Amino acid sequence: MYLLPTELLHCIFSLLGKEQKSLSRISRVCRKWHAIALPILFHRPQLTNKRNFHTFLQIPTSSGILVHEIDLSGFSDRRTDITDDDIIALVNLCPNLTFLDINYCRQLHDLTLTHIANHLGSNLTTLNVSSCPKFTDVGFSALARSCKVLASLDFSYTDITDTALSKFAVTCPTIKWLNLKYCELVTDLSLDELKRMCKELRFLELEGCYGVMREVGEGDFGQGGIRSGITS
Repeated sequence: MYLLPTELLHCIFSLLGKEQKSLSRISRVCRKWHAIALPILFHRPQLTNKRNFHTFLQIPTSSGILVHEIDLSGFSDRRTDITDDDIIALVNLCPNLTFLDINYCRQLHDLTLTHIANHLGSNLTTLNVSSCPKFTDVGFSALARSCKVLASLDFSYTDITDTALSKFAVTCPTIKWLNLKYCELVTDLSLDELKRMCKELRFLELEGCYGVMREVGEGDFGQGGIRSGITS
């Protein structure tokens, strides 16, 4: 196996993407395997509790730049244990993030969103901040100003308003997937802006958006493609 070409070894190691213990062992076999396995190992680290989260924050910056996806949805106590300082440290360590899921981290404030905007704006394409009740338009507007390549956004169960959502429509016309479930402050005004600006929008969830008065049909958004989930 030592004689296999680099491309084939990469394909084999990639199959172990979620087996981080195995990848860690593989990375210590030899220099060649280390160089191949390390980017795979750190691409999407599994952070499931406070202990391994804070252990992860101690990795060298040379490893942090290899991280592209952080998903905290498997973090058991994220509702109470994840703070602004935690996410700020995470963003500082991993400046190349393209995917960030911090849903249900209920202790986070606008400071977190502003830091994300200032440090990940040029790379971030997917963001999930569902059920983060302390975020306001201050933080959302900071995101809209800086994160201009966002394609997938989950704002469900937040207090985002027409003001911030309209800014996203203008600055992020590449949005393809948008979840506004139970965003009760959203009205027809921002939907009109989304319709006007976001020509690539393929999925829009409006369940529980009681401020939306007019009926929204599947043909109202995008130019062909899938437009399911448009319910209000």
